[in-house]
Amino acid sequence: MDFLSRGTRAPAPEHHQPATHSVQPVGKPKKRIDWVARTVRFELFIVIVGSALIIAALALWLATGNYKNAESSYVVGDRYQAVFLTNNQVYFGKITDLNNKFIVLKDVFYIETPSQTQASTNTTNQNYTLRKLGTSELHSPEDEMVINREQVTFWENLKDSSQVVTKIKEYKKNPDAANQSGDSSSSGSNTQQSSGTDQPSGSNP
Repeated sequence: MDFLSRGTRAPAPEHHQPATHSVQPVGKPKKRIDWVARTVRFELFIVIVGSALIIAALALWLATGNYKNAESSYVVGDRYQAVFLTNNQVYFGKITDLNNKFIVLKDVFYIETPSQTQASTNTTNQNYTLRKLGTSELHSPEDEMVINREQVTFWENLKDSSQVVTKIKEYKKNPDAANQSGDSSSSGSNTQQSSGTDQPSGSNP
């Protein structure tokens, strides 16, 4: 009976061990580079730096003052100008540069007035000679002047019908003749004065 009962027993359940799965370490997620945001930031940096450089250059340009102002637009390039100084001296020429610091004048002429002794003896008939800069001065300057704006009272554009412009054109045609005519006029006046003074002395016994 025991054998039968043993034979009819259910087999003992098998204990299955849980399967061990190999766990792989999970790596850190890769960072995605946002190229669009980086490009925008780079362009913004360039704009800021460029604007700062432009503002600095503009401030330096305004500080030096060597910029052309609206007054330079009134200069007629194909005409002569007259520049009047604070010491009553007048220079004629062509303004090539004008700003709030200086005036550059080229092809310069000026009027040579008689000396004080000649002016006192003959006040009614004074001879004014138009001189070319660099032709009769002892220090032989170049035909260009840089005039401080603080010394300038005003300046004017000259018409082609101006007597000064006419004399300048005559000088351009024949500089030697212009110089000789100026000297002969002064010498002629001197001979007239000398002849006038000699006649009374010759009439005396």
